[in-house]
Amino acid sequence: MDAFYHPDDAGGHALSVVATPLTRGPWDNRFQHGGPPCALLAGALDRFGEDAEDWFLARLTVELLRPVPIGPLQVSLHPGHLGRTVQRLEARLHAGDTELGRARGLRMRRTDLGADGAFVLPPAAPWPDPETCEPLRFHFFRHEVGYHRAVDLRVVHGEWGRTPIGLWTRPTVPLVAGRPTSALERLVTLADAQSGMGVPLDPQRWKFVNPDVNVFLERDPRESSPWLGFDIRTTASGHGSGLSQSEVRDAEGVVARTIQTLVVGPRDQAPSVRAGLL
Repeated sequence: MDAFYHPDDAGGHALSVVATPLTRGPWDNRFQHGGPPCALLAGALDRFGEDAEDWFLARLTVELLRPVPIGPLQVSLHPGHLGRTVQRLEARLHAGDTELGRARGLRMRRTDLGADGAFVLPPAAPWPDPETCEPLRFHFFRHEVGYHRAVDLRVVHGEWGRTPIGLWTRPTVPLVAGRPTSALERLVTLADAQSGMGVPLDPQRWKFVNPDVNVFLERDPRESSPWLGFDIRTTASGHGSGLSQSEVRDAEGVVARTIQTLVVGPRDQAPSVRAGLL
């Protein structure tokens, strides 16, 4: 297994793939972790059109409607408002005739404002080199092979099992075999895992499933910087909801903010929670 997906040339769509076991999530061995399918949708939105390089994906919202099975998937593009300076696009994820999720992207036309028109907020404090930080391995997956075997996590501050916590992160395999993975796709692959990196409750007793992923980008993440740092704060309420938020950095500073809404419940009830409410 060398990637989250392999191309499916017989799929009949602009993007058709077959999931490998590395996409497997922690809550049910039949279904994928949300990160890889969210990244498929983000990449499709970012690459839309012959002039894709002229546009910047400033906002991404992914809604996960159903559990994503480990098998063939198709992504379709649905352009919305295509203005001169702002575009609104939608991508949909299917397994056959079943819609599993959809992503909405807000793209802005790139304009060179020069040095006077740029200001990037630096992180509160510099972080140490990832190679000097303690590795973290997810321990709450039900299967030996899954998403947790395809990501590298290093703890910068805090302690796993409570928040706030800061981690350097990177995928260790491509999103789709034989195709380059963009920095944006790497970021989204990891953004869906932030509630598992900064857990709000004991994952042996509780599940916190996210029906959405929201990414707000300040600038392009650097392609030359494989590591992305997530400074995470996650909460859970007593009525079954939660919120996970991160400030995301690369080697040059803050690049994005990410937010997940969480459905919280006892671990043995979470698969039905997701299937019934999403």
